[in-house]
Amino acid sequence: MVDVGVRQLRRSRDRLERHGEELADSDDHATAGLLLFYSAECGLKAEVMQRRSLRDTSQLPNDLRTHDLRVLAKELRWSPQTQSALQGCARPRNNGQAVPKVEPPALHEAWRYGADLEPDDEKQALDALRTLISESRK
Repeated sequence: MVDVGVRQLRRSRDRLERHGEELADSDDHATAGLLLFYSAECGLKAEVMQRRSLRDTSQLPNDLRTHDLRVLAKELRWSPQTQSALQGCARPRNNGQAVPKVEPPALHEAWRYGADLEPDDEKQALDALRTLISESRK
């Protein structure tokens, strides 16, 4: 595992957000979602670390070394609306069969592996990630 400090996490948040927004503008929502997801994760972890006065990510407790952005937002005591802003995404049916919804902690995997997501849900997820990124700057 690679451990980094708050400054590196914030720098990564900003870089990933910038590139994610460029791709969202070009309609590459899967890659944009992946980058925005990791941007939000970096931002939330940076805020947790700053509040706890942690030197680097090696000092994060195991339950906060997670891809579950809701857990991180809850740790930061953000509003319930912000904590639950990121919802899962439905997937199109496959040969008439229902496909399980992708829950929030696994969205980065769906985008990384190219899973098809319902467009409206994916748009909502991208907007929620933008909200989390914005909140991590306050």
